[in-house]
Amino acid sequence: MLTDRELKEELHALSSETVGDGFVSAILTFGGSLGKDEKGYYLSYVTHDSRLAWAFATYLGARYGYHAEVAIVDPKDKRKNRVFSVELRGKLAIELLSALGKVETAEGRLVSCDLGVKGRLPAKEVSEYARGVYLSVGRITRAADGLRLELTFELESDADAFLSLMKKSNILFGKSAKGERYTLASRKGQTVSDFLALMGASKSVFIVEDMIVKKYMDSKTARAGNLLLANTDKSVSAAVRQYEDAVTVRDGTGGFVGVPREIREVAEARIEHPDVSLEELATKLSGNITKSGLYHRLQKMRDLASKIREERK
Repeated sequence: MLTDRELKEELHALSSETVGDGFVSAILTFGGSLGKDEKGYYLSYVTHDSRLAWAFATYLGARYGYHAEVAIVDPKDKRKNRVFSVELRGKLAIELLSALGKVETAEGRLVSCDLGVKGRLPAKEVSEYARGVYLSVGRITRAADGLRLELTFELESDADAFLSLMKKSNILFGKSAKGERYTLASRKGQTVSDFLALMGASKSVFIVEDMIVKKYMDSKTARAGNLLLANTDKSVSAAVRQYEDAVTVRDGTGGFVGVPREIREVAEARIEHPDVSLEELATKLSGNITKSGLYHRLQKMRDLASKIREERK
């Protein structure tokens, strides 16, 4: 069972490798504020997550050569968690927010400022942006039928903007309101898996995909005693989707003609063993393949199958 802590550890590890504009734009939405005093404008970022604060400080150093210190503030109320803050002063504060599309300037003067969630982004930034949003306001919890992924926003406009952004990646969340907070959530295994894949969390995707397969295998009535699955609900089982992708690749290439060996091998294994878990499937392949390696092969097979289906239209 995947835990929220495990997922966030993986996401933080990814972010420590490369902290880009999309990631910083996302976290500033939920902890950033622009102020002005006698010395001029300053951008302040405050968070309870020390790793997010350090990620922002590292970004400022890498992009602007700006040495930003992470300040630690212990609350007077000992029941509350300490906070971590990073401050950027001077023209760089406006320059950064302008580069991220969060402020508009004219003739050197600030015209408008909007730190809210963006509903449109360059395709290359969507993954790290989603990662920043999840680390700021997301969590995974256990549900009766598996996992529940949720993101909680204080502003409905932010929830709507992120919902719109995810729809463009065919990831659909349900929206609900409680008090003055708005939540986007899903308990559908494939939706959770797709969102984790979008963020680049391949290890966590593997765990969720394996959970989906095991759940499907336990549901004898759902699969009606066999895996000849043309009419089976594809959202219920990753194994079903993988089986159909493998058949599509085989038939669409005339028996795997021109298909890279690693894709052909995993496709043949899934066709021959349509109902085994991902862990068992890995044992059917040559060599000592890791879970992450198997996931990447399945992703390549899925991409090739999608391309073949598009060409048939």
